[in-house]
Amino acid sequence: MPVLAVQTNVADNEITNDFLKQLSAKVAQVLSKPEGYVAVHISSGQKLFFGGTNDPAAVMELTSIGLSANQTAKISNEIMSLFEEKLNISADRMYLKFTNVTGNMMGWNKATF
Repeated sequence: MPVLAVQTNVADNEITNDFLKQLSAKVAQVLSKPEGYVAVHISSGQKLFFGGTNDPAAVMELTSIGLSANQTAKISNEIMSLFEEKLNISADRMYLKFTNVTGNMMGWNKATF
């Protein structure tokens, strides 16, 4: 049930379906979860200042069941590297907040996990 929510000032036309597919696959891979449960949401073209400028930037939140502190550095590296490569957002212009939830706190398919 991983959900990656992204807000970025990168223009909407630069967020391609191919990028979304790559990002979804990357989230599944770094969390060792089936991609069928992964949701990715990008709000592009946002009015976002980071470090006092409106250069390309992103603020993200990854919510998942069972996140552990020993995973977060690797996840951050993998996800931010994709944003650097595909959207030219420097890693020092991104934040990634990790939110760990228990299965009973995430609803899906008229029930919870």
